[in-house]
Amino acid sequence: MNELLAVKPVLVLGSAIGEIDLGQQRQIGGSAFNVARALSRLQVPVVNGMPVGNGEWGAMIEAAMNELGLPVLLRHGQRDNGLRLTQLEPCGKRTFVRVPGCETQWNKAQLATLPLTPETLIYIHGDELTGESGEALRDWLTRLPFDQWRLIDPGSRVGLLDADFFAMLSDSDTVLTLNRNQATTLCGEGDVLTAAQRFAAAHNITLICRLEGEGAWICDGRNPPLNLAASQVQVVDTAGAGDAHCAGLLAGLSASWPLPQAVSLANRVAACVVASQGAADAPNWQRLQQRFPES
Repeated sequence: MNELLAVKPVLVLGSAIGEIDLGQQRQIGGSAFNVARALSRLQVPVVNGMPVGNGEWGAMIEAAMNELGLPVLLRHGQRDNGLRLTQLEPCGKRTFVRVPGCETQWNKAQLATLPLTPETLIYIHGDELTGESGEALRDWLTRLPFDQWRLIDPGSRVGLLDADFFAMLSDSDTVLTLNRNQATTLCGEGDVLTAAQRFAAAHNITLICRLEGEGAWICDGRNPPLNLAASQVQVVDTAGAGDAHCAGLLAGLSASWPLPQAVSLANRVAACVVASQGAADAPNWQRLQQRFPES
């Protein structure tokens, strides 16, 4: 496994929220926070684009950010951070109840304060992009220089992002990462790779399709789909797998690795997370080397 020397900063935009499970255990989550935590453990420089509110959860979130060495750059004086209640059903399915907070409030002035360099990599999740609350984020994201590299994880709300949004990202350095269902929603029915290739070619945007045991496929619309095999582990819990995959991908790109190599690293980071309970157990570099010494 090549040594990881991450240099390029990653701006992690999105939500840090409180999470309460059925046993009333409290922790900090949210896709952006999961990604930022995983990047920090891989010693990737992170720019904190997660709003922090003025209540109990905001205080807990700021403390968690301080532990990761992430200074708060975005504060909200009138509202606390949101929370998510999670119930695990006997069949293994999770049911969520979301209470929105300051992470749903975005404006252009706020976004203009975030430090950006031409080398900064940008990550954002679809939960923050949709609806009226995501309008400022969508506008900001589509007005960036075309060569500003950005990773968008549309998530389960991919169907709420309209065609105009993706059209405005055409020809930019944008990568979309999707699981099988999300790829079908965005690209259409039929063979998922054929549909992904068609979408990628039409928009000149690269898609990464995460297809469970098949691993991840890079579809750029120009070359045949490229498969990066899944790392084999005993799956314990898939919570946070997509966030971990995003973090691994960003870590590799921060170190200027080629995209296929970065996706392979993403597969390994995600494998470590699904091999344990919950989304918080992202690995550091030493643990990755120990688990996958042959990589």
